[in-house]
Parts: sequence; C-alpha cells; structure tokens
Amino acid sequence: MVLKVQIKDVKKLDVEHYLSLYKFRKEMMEKGITNPLPEGKKLINEIISKLSKMPMDEKIELSRKDGQLVMMDSKENIIVIVPTLENN
Repeated sequence: MVLKVQIKDVKKLDVEHYLSLYKFRKEMMEKGITNPLPEGKKLINEIISKLSKMPMDEKIELSRKDGQLVMMDSKENIIVIVPTLENN
C-alpha cells in the first residue's frame, strides 16, 4: 500500500514538526546517507536556523504562490521560499 500525502494534508503543522523533520534531513546529509544539491543543503540549513528561533507550537503553513512553494508562520510572514530549479 502506497500512502500519498498532498500538501493540503500537511498545510498547518507546527514548528516542532518541521524542525524535527529538517534536523533529521541534515543529520542524513552529515552522515552521507543523502547528498542534496547545494541549493537543497542551503535551504535545509536556512529552515533549521529560522525555525530554531520560533516558538515550537507556532503553526506553519505551506502554500503555493506564483508557482513557488512558500513556508509561512501563522501571521503569514514568509519563513522561506523554496527555489525552483531550472532544468539544464
């Protein structure tokens, strides 16, 4: 059985959830289990840095704006905009 999770299903989880997720991704990078593109590494570090300074129970919203994925806090302040990678 394959479970598909769409963005609409995970739109408003909290800082604690996303911080845990991205710390795990960073740990996998550091152990050499994954090797994302430099842009991905930068994004993961940026997300961890910004979320670490926020209250753990703050709700986070993911949405699409102008075709880009945007992570915002509950007051709609942008935390990060996920860069679009161009096909070479």
